[in-house]
Amino acid sequence: MKKMLLAFLMVAIPSHAWAGGCGCGSVQAIVTAAKTETIQTVNAYTAAEAQAIRSEILLAAQNIIGTIKTESATIVRAILALKESNVAAMKGQAIADAALKTEDMYGKSAQPAGLCGSSSLGAGIQLGAQAGQEIHVTMREKQFEYANREGAKPVEFLERVLADEHPTEKEVVDSLFPVGSTLTEEQVAQAHESIKTLANPRPLPVVTEAQKTTPAGQTYTAARKIHEGRLGTVMEALNSHVVYHAPTLPEDVTTWAMNQWTEAGGSGTPPGIVDGKLSEAGLYKLLSQMRSGNANWFSHVATATEAGLLRELVLMQAFQFELARKNTELLDRLTFITSLDYLTRMEGTTGREMKELYTRMVGAQQ
Repeated sequence: MKKMLLAFLMVAIPSHAWAGGCGCGSVQAIVTAAKTETIQTVNAYTAAEAQAIRSEILLAAQNIIGTIKTESATIVRAILALKESNVAAMKGQAIADAALKTEDMYGKSAQPAGLCGSSSLGAGIQLGAQAGQEIHVTMREKQFEYANREGAKPVEFLERVLADEHPTEKEVVDSLFPVGSTLTEEQVAQAHESIKTLANPRPLPVVTEAQKTTPAGQTYTAARKIHEGRLGTVMEALNSHVVYHAPTLPEDVTTWAMNQWTEAGGSGTPPGIVDGKLSEAGLYKLLSQMRSGNANWFSHVATATEAGLLRELVLMQAFQFELARKNTELLDRLTFITSLDYLTRMEGTTGREMKELYTRMVGAQQ
Protein backbone atom coordinates (compact mmCIF):
# COMPACT_ATOMS: atom_id res chain seq x y z
CA MET A 1 0.00 0.00 0.00
CA LYS A 2 2.74 2.42 0.96
CA LYS A 3 4.58 1.63 -2.22
CA MET A 4 1.49 2.44 -4.30
CA LEU A 5 0.97 5.78 -2.52
CA LEU A 6 4.60 6.75 -3.07
CA ALA A 7 4.37 5.93 -6.73
CA PHE A 8 1.22 8.02 -7.09
CA LEU A 9 2.88 11.07 -5.51
CA MET A 10 5.86 10.75 -7.73
CA VAL A 11 3.62 10.75 -10.80
CA ALA A 12 1.26 13.53 -9.65
CA ILE A 13 3.88 16.06 -8.46
CA PRO A 14 6.24 17.52 -11.14
CA SER A 15 9.92 17.01 -10.77
CA HIS A 16 10.71 20.81 -10.61
CA ALA A 17 8.46 21.07 -7.56
CA TRP A 18 10.57 18.50 -5.83
CA ALA A 19 13.64 20.49 -6.73
CA GLY A 20 12.16 23.89 -5.75
CA GLY A 21 10.21 22.81 -2.76
CA CYS A 22 6.75 23.76 -4.15
CA GLY A 23 4.95 24.69 -7.41
CA CYS A 24 5.58 28.52 -7.04
CA GLY A 25 9.20 28.27 -5.90
CA SER A 26 10.67 27.98 -2.46
CA VAL A 27 10.37 30.69 0.23
CA GLN A 28 14.11 31.43 -0.12
CA ALA A 29 13.66 32.10 -3.84
CA ILE A 30 10.76 34.45 -3.15
CA VAL A 31 12.78 36.38 -0.56
CA THR A 32 15.78 36.55 -2.88
CA ALA A 33 13.71 37.87 -5.75
CA ALA A 34 12.03 40.44 -3.56
CA LYS A 35 15.34 41.54 -2.10
CA THR A 36 16.84 41.87 -5.56
CA GLU A 37 13.89 43.91 -6.79
CA THR A 38 14.00 46.12 -3.70
CA ILE A 39 17.72 46.67 -4.05
CA GLN A 40 17.33 47.55 -7.71
CA THR A 41 14.52 49.97 -6.92
CA VAL A 42 16.45 51.55 -4.10
CA ASN A 43 19.58 51.80 -6.25
CA ALA A 44 17.67 53.40 -9.08
CA TYR A 45 16.01 55.87 -6.71
CA THR A 46 19.28 56.59 -4.96
CA ALA A 47 21.05 57.12 -8.27
CA ALA A 48 18.35 59.56 -9.37
CA GLU A 49 18.47 61.37 -6.05
CA ALA A 50 22.25 61.45 -6.11
CA GLN A 51 22.22 62.88 -9.61
CA ALA A 52 19.74 65.53 -8.57
CA ILE A 53 21.77 66.33 -5.46
CA ARG A 54 24.98 66.50 -7.49
CA SER A 55 23.31 68.88 -9.93
CA GLU A 56 22.08 71.08 -7.11
CA ILE A 57 25.48 71.00 -5.42
CA LEU A 58 27.23 71.79 -8.70
CA LEU A 59 24.85 74.68 -9.41
CA ALA A 60 25.25 76.01 -5.87
CA ALA A 61 29.01 75.63 -6.09
CA GLN A 62 29.07 77.49 -9.39
CA ASN A 63 26.97 80.27 -7.91
CA ILE A 64 29.16 80.41 -4.82
CA ILE A 65 32.35 80.39 -6.90
CA GLY A 66 30.96 83.09 -9.15
CA THR A 67 29.96 85.19 -6.17
CA ILE A 68 33.32 84.65 -4.53
CA LYS A 69 35.12 85.59 -7.73
CA THR A 70 33.04 88.74 -8.08
CA GLU A 71 33.43 89.68 -4.45
CA SER A 72 37.10 88.77 -4.50
CA ALA A 73 37.68 90.92 -7.55
CA THR A 74 35.83 93.77 -5.85
CA ILE A 75 37.83 93.29 -2.68
CA VAL A 76 41.10 93.13 -4.61
CA ARG A 77 40.23 96.30 -6.50
CA ALA A 78 39.29 98.01 -3.27
CA ILE A 79 42.53 96.89 -1.64
CA LEU A 80 44.58 98.07 -4.60
CA ALA A 81 42.73 101.38 -4.69
CA LEU A 82 43.25 101.84 -0.98
CA LYS A 83 46.91 100.91 -1.31
CA GLU A 84 47.47 103.33 -4.16
CA SER A 85 45.57 106.11 -2.42
CA ASN A 86 47.60 105.59 0.73
CA VAL A 87 50.98 105.49 -0.99
CA ALA A 88 51.48 109.23 -1.07
CA ALA A 89 50.27 109.80 2.45
CA MET A 90 52.35 106.90 3.75
CA LYS A 91 55.45 108.22 2.01
CA GLY A 92 54.82 111.67 3.37
CA GLN A 93 54.28 110.37 6.89
CA ALA A 94 57.39 108.22 6.57
CA ILE A 95 59.37 111.35 5.74
CA ALA A 96 58.03 113.08 8.82
CA ASP A 97 58.69 110.07 11.02
CA ALA A 98 62.19 109.52 9.69
CA ALA A 99 63.14 113.16 9.98
CA LEU A 100 61.48 114.00 13.28
CA LYS A 101 61.67 110.80 15.36
CA THR A 102 65.31 109.84 15.39
CA GLU A 103 67.66 109.32 18.28
CA ASP A 104 70.23 111.54 16.60
CA MET A 105 67.78 114.45 16.62
CA TYR A 106 65.86 114.10 19.87
CA GLY A 107 67.84 111.57 21.89
CA LYS A 108 69.73 112.47 25.03
CA SER A 109 73.02 112.46 23.17
CA ALA A 110 71.69 115.21 20.90
CA GLN A 111 70.53 117.53 23.67
CA PRO A 112 72.48 120.74 24.28
CA ALA A 113 73.63 119.43 27.67
CA GLY A 114 75.17 116.38 26.03
CA LEU A 115 76.67 118.36 23.17
CA CYS A 116 78.24 121.29 24.98
CA GLY A 117 78.48 120.20 28.59
CA SER A 118 75.83 122.70 29.67
CA SER A 119 72.30 123.57 28.67
CA SER A 120 72.77 126.16 25.94
CA LEU A 121 70.24 127.92 23.77
CA GLY A 122 72.80 128.44 21.03
CA ALA A 123 73.67 124.75 20.92
CA GLY A 124 69.99 123.88 20.76
CA ILE A 125 69.45 126.21 17.84
CA GLN A 126 72.37 124.60 16.03
CA LEU A 127 70.81 121.18 16.60
CA GLY A 128 67.54 122.52 15.28
CA ALA A 129 69.30 123.78 12.16
CA GLN A 130 70.88 120.35 11.62
CA ALA A 131 67.51 118.67 12.04
CA GLY A 132 65.96 121.10 9.58
CA GLN A 133 68.67 120.35 7.06
CA GLU A 134 67.95 116.63 7.40
CA ILE A 135 64.24 117.18 6.76
CA HIS A 136 65.06 119.43 3.82
CA VAL A 137 67.32 116.86 2.17
CA THR A 138 64.85 114.04 2.75
CA MET A 139 61.97 115.99 1.22
CA ARG A 140 64.09 116.96 -1.78
CA GLU A 141 65.13 113.36 -2.46
CA LYS A 142 61.57 112.04 -2.16
CA GLN A 143 60.20 114.75 -4.45
CA PHE A 144 62.84 114.05 -7.10
CA GLU A 145 62.09 110.34 -6.81
CA TYR A 146 58.39 111.04 -7.23
CA ALA A 147 58.98 113.06 -10.40
CA ASN A 148 61.23 110.42 -11.99
CA ARG A 149 59.15 107.26 -11.69
CA GLU A 150 59.65 105.13 -14.77
CA GLY A 151 56.46 103.95 -16.43
CA ALA A 152 54.24 106.24 -14.37
CA LYS A 153 51.17 107.46 -16.24
CA PRO A 154 49.38 110.79 -15.80
CA VAL A 155 46.32 109.01 -14.39
CA GLU A 156 48.43 107.64 -11.52
CA PHE A 157 49.41 111.12 -10.42
CA LEU A 158 45.80 112.25 -10.82
CA GLU A 159 44.60 109.41 -8.59
CA ARG A 160 47.08 110.49 -5.93
CA VAL A 161 45.67 114.01 -5.89
CA LEU A 162 42.06 112.77 -5.89
CA ALA A 163 42.63 110.23 -3.10
CA ASP A 164 40.76 110.79 0.15
CA GLU A 165 44.07 110.66 2.02
CA HIS A 166 45.40 113.66 0.12
CA PRO A 167 45.47 116.84 2.23
CA THR A 168 42.30 118.89 1.96
CA GLU A 169 42.31 122.55 1.00
CA LYS A 170 42.36 123.56 4.67
CA GLU A 171 45.11 121.05 5.49
CA VAL A 172 47.21 122.35 2.60
CA VAL A 173 46.95 125.91 3.88
CA ASP A 174 47.47 124.92 7.53
CA SER A 175 50.53 122.83 6.66
CA LEU A 176 52.16 125.57 4.62
CA PHE A 177 51.10 128.52 6.80
CA PRO A 178 50.56 127.14 10.32
CA VAL A 179 48.50 129.31 12.64
CA GLY A 180 50.74 128.47 15.58
CA SER A 181 53.95 129.11 13.58
CA THR A 182 55.08 125.52 14.33
CA LEU A 183 53.93 122.48 12.35
CA THR A 184 52.91 119.19 13.89
CA GLU A 185 54.60 116.03 12.65
CA GLU A 186 51.47 115.15 10.66
CA GLN A 187 51.46 118.60 9.08
CA VAL A 188 55.07 118.13 7.97
CA ALA A 189 53.93 115.09 6.00
CA GLN A 190 50.96 117.04 4.62
CA ALA A 191 53.25 119.89 3.62
CA HIS A 192 55.45 117.47 1.69
CA GLU A 193 52.43 116.13 -0.21
CA SER A 194 51.10 119.65 -0.77
CA ILE A 195 54.37 120.78 -2.35
CA LYS A 196 54.33 117.83 -4.76
CA THR A 197 50.76 118.70 -5.73
CA LEU A 198 51.15 122.46 -6.04
CA ALA A 199 54.61 122.58 -7.60
CA ASN A 200 54.60 119.43 -9.73
CA PRO A 201 51.07 118.02 -10.17
CA ARG A 202 51.83 116.39 -13.54
CA PRO A 203 55.43 115.06 -13.63
CA LEU A 204 56.76 114.58 -17.14
CA PRO A 205 57.11 111.00 -18.46
CA VAL A 206 60.53 109.39 -18.33
CA VAL A 207 61.87 108.31 -21.73
CA THR A 208 63.84 105.12 -22.33
CA GLU A 209 67.47 105.02 -23.38
CA ALA A 210 66.43 104.00 -26.89
CA GLN A 211 64.09 106.97 -27.13
CA LYS A 212 66.81 109.34 -25.97
CA THR A 213 68.93 108.50 -29.00
CA THR A 214 66.33 109.78 -31.47
CA PRO A 215 66.31 113.48 -32.47
CA ALA A 216 62.87 113.95 -30.90
CA GLY A 217 64.00 112.14 -27.77
CA GLN A 218 67.06 114.34 -27.44
CA THR A 219 64.93 117.47 -27.82
CA TYR A 220 62.48 116.19 -25.19
CA THR A 221 65.27 115.22 -22.79
CA ALA A 222 66.88 118.65 -23.05
CA ALA A 223 63.56 120.42 -22.51
CA ARG A 224 62.78 118.14 -19.57
CA LYS A 225 66.10 118.92 -17.88
CA ILE A 226 65.48 122.64 -18.21
CA HIS A 227 61.95 122.23 -16.88
CA GLU A 228 63.09 120.12 -13.94
CA GLY A 229 65.88 122.55 -13.10
CA ARG A 230 63.47 125.45 -12.87
CA LEU A 231 60.96 123.33 -10.97
CA GLY A 232 63.64 122.12 -8.57
CA THR A 233 64.54 125.65 -7.49
CA VAL A 234 60.91 126.43 -6.71
CA MET A 235 60.44 123.23 -4.72
CA GLU A 236 63.68 123.95 -2.87
CA ALA A 237 62.32 127.30 -1.71
CA LEU A 238 59.04 125.66 -0.64
CA ASN A 239 60.93 122.96 1.25
CA SER A 240 62.95 125.62 3.04
CA HIS A 241 59.73 127.31 4.07
CA VAL A 242 58.39 124.05 5.53
CA VAL A 243 61.62 123.37 7.43
CA TYR A 244 61.49 126.85 8.94
CA HIS A 245 58.16 125.88 10.54
CA ALA A 246 59.02 122.24 11.30
CA PRO A 247 59.32 121.23 15.00
CA THR A 248 63.07 120.70 14.89
CA LEU A 249 64.29 122.35 18.10
CA PRO A 250 65.20 119.88 20.87
CA GLU A 251 63.35 119.53 24.16
CA ASP A 252 65.88 121.56 26.16
CA VAL A 253 65.20 124.65 24.05
CA THR A 254 61.44 124.14 24.35
CA THR A 255 61.73 123.81 28.13
CA TRP A 256 63.91 126.94 28.26
CA ALA A 257 61.37 128.86 26.16
CA MET A 258 58.47 127.79 28.37
CA ASN A 259 60.37 128.87 31.49
CA GLN A 260 61.20 132.21 29.89
CA TRP A 261 57.55 132.71 29.00
CA THR A 262 56.47 131.99 32.57
CA GLU A 263 59.13 134.27 34.08
CA ALA A 264 58.03 137.04 31.74
CA GLY A 265 54.54 136.83 33.23
CA GLY A 266 52.92 134.82 30.47
CA SER A 267 50.29 132.16 31.11
CA GLY A 268 49.05 129.20 29.14
CA THR A 269 50.87 127.68 26.19
CA PRO A 270 53.62 129.99 24.92
CA PRO A 271 53.31 131.27 21.33
CA GLY A 272 55.07 129.08 18.78
CA ILE A 273 54.94 125.87 20.86
CA VAL A 274 52.63 123.24 19.36
CA ASP A 275 52.21 119.79 20.91
CA GLY A 276 55.21 120.51 23.12
CA LYS A 277 57.47 121.11 20.08
CA LEU A 278 59.11 124.27 18.82
CA SER A 279 60.30 125.46 15.41
CA GLU A 280 62.65 128.26 14.40
CA ALA A 281 59.68 130.38 13.37
CA GLY A 282 57.95 129.56 16.64
CA LEU A 283 61.02 130.51 18.67
CA TYR A 284 61.32 133.89 16.97
CA LYS A 285 57.60 134.52 17.49
CA LEU A 286 57.91 133.59 21.16
CA LEU A 287 60.93 135.86 21.76
CA SER A 288 59.11 138.73 20.07
CA GLN A 289 55.87 138.23 21.97
CA MET A 290 57.78 138.05 25.26
CA ARG A 291 59.00 141.60 24.61
CA SER A 292 57.07 143.76 22.18
CA GLY A 293 53.85 141.94 23.04
CA ASN A 294 54.40 141.89 26.80
CA ALA A 295 53.76 144.98 28.93
CA ASN A 296 55.74 143.44 31.81
CA TRP A 297 58.90 143.52 29.72
CA PHE A 298 59.10 147.31 29.75
CA SER A 299 58.79 147.37 33.54
CA HIS A 300 61.43 144.68 33.78
CA VAL A 301 63.87 146.63 31.59
CA ALA A 302 63.28 149.81 33.63
CA THR A 303 64.12 148.09 36.91
CA ALA A 304 66.76 145.63 35.72
CA THR A 305 70.36 145.72 36.91
CA GLU A 306 73.24 146.51 34.60
CA ALA A 307 74.11 142.80 34.29
CA GLY A 308 70.47 141.96 33.50
CA LEU A 309 70.29 144.63 30.82
CA LEU A 310 73.52 143.37 29.23
CA ARG A 311 72.21 139.82 29.11
CA GLU A 312 69.00 141.04 27.49
CA LEU A 313 70.87 143.14 24.95
CA VAL A 314 73.22 140.30 24.05
CA LEU A 315 70.33 137.90 23.56
CA MET A 316 68.37 140.32 21.40
CA GLN A 317 71.45 141.19 19.36
CA ALA A 318 72.19 137.52 18.74
CA PHE A 319 68.69 136.86 17.47
CA GLN A 320 68.79 140.03 15.41
CA PHE A 321 71.86 138.65 13.63
CA GLU A 322 70.15 135.30 13.11
CA LEU A 323 67.01 136.92 11.73
CA ALA A 324 69.13 139.07 9.42
CA ARG A 325 70.83 135.92 8.18
CA LYS A 326 67.46 134.21 7.57
CA ASN A 327 66.14 137.27 5.75
CA THR A 328 69.26 137.43 3.59
CA GLU A 329 68.83 133.77 2.70
CA LEU A 330 65.18 134.39 1.84
CA LEU A 331 66.06 137.37 -0.36
CA ASP A 332 68.71 135.30 -2.09
CA ARG A 333 66.15 132.61 -2.93
CA LEU A 334 63.57 135.14 -4.04
CA THR A 335 66.11 136.84 -6.32
CA PHE A 336 66.98 133.53 -7.93
CA ILE A 337 63.35 132.52 -8.48
CA THR A 338 62.46 135.98 -9.80
CA SER A 339 65.33 135.73 -12.28
CA LEU A 340 64.07 132.38 -13.50
CA ASP A 341 60.57 133.80 -13.90
CA TYR A 342 61.97 136.69 -15.92
CA LEU A 343 63.95 134.30 -18.13
CA THR A 344 60.85 132.19 -18.74
CA ARG A 345 58.88 135.22 -19.86
CA MET A 346 61.77 136.27 -22.09
CA GLU A 347 61.75 132.85 -23.70
CA GLY A 348 58.07 133.26 -24.52
CA THR A 349 58.55 136.65 -26.18
CA THR A 350 62.05 137.61 -27.27
CA GLY A 351 62.95 133.93 -27.62
CA ARG A 352 60.40 133.47 -30.40
CA GLU A 353 61.50 136.69 -32.06
CA MET A 354 65.14 135.56 -32.10
CA LYS A 355 64.10 132.20 -33.56
CA GLU A 356 62.15 133.90 -36.34
CA LEU A 357 65.11 136.17 -37.10
CA TYR A 358 67.39 133.15 -37.30
CA THR A 359 64.97 131.34 -39.63
CA ARG A 360 64.75 134.32 -41.94
CA MET A 361 68.53 134.69 -41.92
CA VAL A 362 69.13 131.04 -42.79
CA GLY A 363 66.42 131.14 -45.42
CA ALA A 364 67.91 134.24 -47.03
CA GLN A 365 71.38 132.72 -47.15
CA GLN A 366 70.09 129.53 -48.72
